[in-house]
Amino acid sequence: MSIVLSARRDDLPIQDSDQLVLVGSGYQTESEARAAGSRLQDALMVALARVRVGADFGHRAAKGMFTTHGLNWVEEQIGQRVLNDIHGLMVFQSEPKPRFASINAQMIRRASPEIFMSAFTQAISLQPQISERDLLAYTLFNASFFQPTADSRFLLLVMSIEALIEPALRSSDAQKYVESLIEQTKSSPLPVEERNSILGSLRWLRRESINQAGKRLATERLGDRVYGDRTAPEFFTHCYQMRSDLVHGNLPVPTFEDVGGAVATLEVFVSDLLTGPILGYPVQ
Repeated sequence: MSIVLSARRDDLPIQDSDQLVLVGSGYQTESEARAAGSRLQDALMVALARVRVGADFGHRAAKGMFTTHGLNWVEEQIGQRVLNDIHGLMVFQSEPKPRFASINAQMIRRASPEIFMSAFTQAISLQPQISERDLLAYTLFNASFFQPTADSRFLLLVMSIEALIEPALRSSDAQKYVESLIEQTKSSPLPVEERNSILGSLRWLRRESINQAGKRLATERLGDRVYGDRTAPEFFTHCYQMRSDLVHGNLPVPTFEDVGGAVATLEVFVSDLLTGPILGYPVQ
């Protein structure tokens, strides 16, 4: 058995490379190799975390690849066996020695100069007052464009919405009910630490939940606008539930495709939330 960690490019040392490969060889069957690969991947993940080096192992990466026809074409050009270079664990026969084909693409957003100039001149004339809460939301929104994965973009966009949310007090009847629960808990025989933890949660119940407050914000700012096939408050709830599933590890977690499908519409949603009250809303 042989296990080698190296830079993806032969002409670079590990310290100068942002893409590494861990290659194990000498296994007799595909199932044996896959099981070993899974164990080694887990071990590498633990070791890198120990030395505080971040790595993307491809668990939630795009799986786009060359078609069989495309691979055959590349093989004809170089006269060598060619395999798709999968971002993540892959198992293959080591002989004849293969080359690996991958597609690297960089997406660039180009805005309409006319729309930009219209928005810019309008914003100059209106002289909007950006509150500290709004500034944080804009900062998180802007940071989302510099994230390498759909997951991180999605989470920052939802955080941008959360920065705008100010939960309102519940109705007086609801608050009285919560106060009664607080008084009952104070006099309960529970251990002090547990009792204080429950009291902290109950005090939060004096105000509406983040989901309720987010739906109210969406309704107030976006009205009857539609995002995807959902109304504004429905779309917020959809995204907030997806965010909770990702952050809290609720199974089954949203797939890469689920998050990728939502994040593009969420970008428009947050843009409208931030700029609509100032510049008005674009035609849908």
